Amino acid sequence: MRTIILTLSISIISLSCGNKTNVSSDEESKQSVSTNEISSSPESSSTIKKYGIKSGIVTYEIDMMDMTEKMILYFDDYGMKEVEEEYDGEHIKKLTLCDGKDMYNIIPEDKAAYASGSCYRGIAYRFDWNEISEEDQNTRAKKIPNMTVAGKDCEAFSYDMDATSTIYAGWNYICLYQKTKTQSMEVVKKAIDIKENAEIPATKFQVPAGFEIKKSGF
Repeated sequence: MRTIILTLSISIISLSCGNKTNVSSDEESKQSVSTNEISSSPESSSTIKKYGIKSGIVTYEIDMMDMTEKMILYFDDYGMKEVEEEYDGEHIKKLTLCDGKDMYNIIPEDKAAYASGSCYRGIAYRFDWNEISEEDQNTRAKKIPNMTVAGKDCEAFSYDMDATSTIYAGWNYICLYQKTKTQSMEVVKKAIDIKENAEIPATKFQVPAGFEIKKSGF
């Protein structure tokens, strides 16, 4: 039950990211809204910087209904390559990987990687007030006072969509805080540690050796 509820919390966070910019999605609509503002061509990925630093490791805590789960984000090439590790205790239960070109959902327990289409802008949400449509900036979204998260002075804004209200805070375009409130629950994803310009092995952004790559979803 714990795993089901915390998986639901991550889904709520993903949905709130995916609805906030009021921009039509492209062929990679299965990705979060962070992919929708940049051309999905390989040529563009080599020139566009998603984040303000080249590489990093961000550890998050996700809190919902008195339960806490850990997630770690690794990124390189200014966020064009990313992997998110979702934990159940100290056990990695799932990885979401963008190798700079292709996206995979990886289940370590099954030694399986499920191909999930193309990705040219990583997988995590990019924090940027300017990516919110002008219409939403004048209606649903509002800048709020800066927040300190993981020792970083973060710009912040709120965004309301129907019965869901979300607060985002970020630094160097990295989203370090997100609180989503619905009528029935509140989910908080908060960075507790960030390592800037970290040395990350290239293998971190590859499907692990010995894992079977499958085309269909799961």
